Amino acid sequence: MKLTRRQFALGLAALPAGCAFQPLAPLRTAAAPAPAMPAALRPPATGQRWTYRKYNGFNSALLATETDEITALAPHIVIRRRSDAEAATLEEHQQPWGQVLRDLSWDYVQNYEQAVPLWPSELTPGARSVHRTRYRIEGFSYRYWITQHTTVSGWERITLPAGELLALRIEHFIRMEHRDFRRLETVRRDTLWHVPEIGRWAAREVSGEYLITGRNGGFRGQEENHRWELMEWS
Repeated sequence: MKLTRRQFALGLAALPAGCAFQPLAPLRTAAAPAPAMPAALRPPATGQRWTYRKYNGFNSALLATETDEITALAPHIVIRRRSDAEAATLEEHQQPWGQVLRDLSWDYVQNYEQAVPLWPSELTPGARSVHRTRYRIEGFSYRYWITQHTTVSGWERITLPAGELLALRIEHFIRMEHRDFRRLETVRRDTLWHVPEIGRWAAREVSGEYLITGRNGGFRGQEENHRWELMEWS
């Protein structure tokens, strides 16, 4: 996804003098014991909102402030995203809750044939799973393959603008076929800190790399590196 001029200007304005290429500092986390009682996941309801700050992981620039709001529960759960850096309003679709059908996290909006889990049905550290499906990009009929390996790492306390929260760290390792036919391999990493109390993730980091070919050989490139941090929720 290419940055708009407004995103670029916002990113530069957010950087301190002399720190234009300072990588984003690691998220403040600490290992924590599991809750004494099984974590109860807040069920989705229309009107629920989560507001995040979106950062560039390469240079720590603030790219946008985004608000995600549930606007429908059927036939799909629709999460509408509004951003101060974009005029367009986008929609993420899930069905059931936590199983994404339309994903806004990458360079192109991805529409999956079978839902891909953001978090597991049981919030149990150590759980692993593999999910394979195909996806389409809007405006194109071609079906691309994608495989996601999910690992539930464990409970952590994270410190965010929204406060200190107890979260379950979930890591996704993704291999996929990309729209760019020159790519021999595309690998992505998607880590999220899921907070049952708020019904969604409170922080999320996505990054990726790829091998591309050409007449003069090949090279490895990096996809965008982003982090979302929760500011407030309701």
